[in-house]
Amino acid sequence: MASKGFFLVLEGIDGCGKTTIAKLLAKKLGNTLVTKEPTRQTLAGKKIHAVLRHRAKAPRPLDFQKLYIADRLAHIKKVIAPALAKGKTVICQRYALSTFAYGLAFGVSLADMKHDFLKPDMTILLDLPAKEAMKRIATRKQGREYFEKEVFLEKIRKKYLKLSKTHSAIIIDAKPAPEQIVDNIVDLITAMGV
Repeated sequence: MASKGFFLVLEGIDGCGKTTIAKLLAKKLGNTLVTKEPTRQTLAGKKIHAVLRHRAKAPRPLDFQKLYIADRLAHIKKVIAPALAKGKTVICQRYALSTFAYGLAFGVSLADMKHDFLKPDMTILLDLPAKEAMKRIATRKQGREYFEKEVFLEKIRKKYLKLSKTHSAIIIDAKPAPEQIVDNIVDLITAMGV
């Protein structure tokens, strides 16, 4: 599926700064659409959010990841692809690599999570140790979500780092100031000739 826009994905464990970086990047780049997964627009997305917010019981790990995949396929069709077709830069917080990292961490095989998805032009993995992520999560007003336990996050982080080698993700240290991280990402995008 060809597109005129630029598709940038921000990945990383909870608390690594994806939302802050996405907002700052959008201001710097202009003509952007910032979106995230899971969405709240699909039935699958709504089911996921109910689990994350402890309002519903978590399904088996494979079934849970299948909800993410269903939500993603609708998200691509209804939001991402149309924005790219209009020449926008789409910044998506979480995407396929999240499904793989979280699924693997909970015992789901990569083969069981394979699906056809629009390949990003660039995937940035914002890497942060789980201990640091938990400190950031503790400052939020809302309570912890389903996966927000240090033992889970460190396990998921290790899966992300391993997957980055086979999924062309660029690892960026998420500890520095957000502005510095954004400048690094902009430099990478510029180097691609975008």
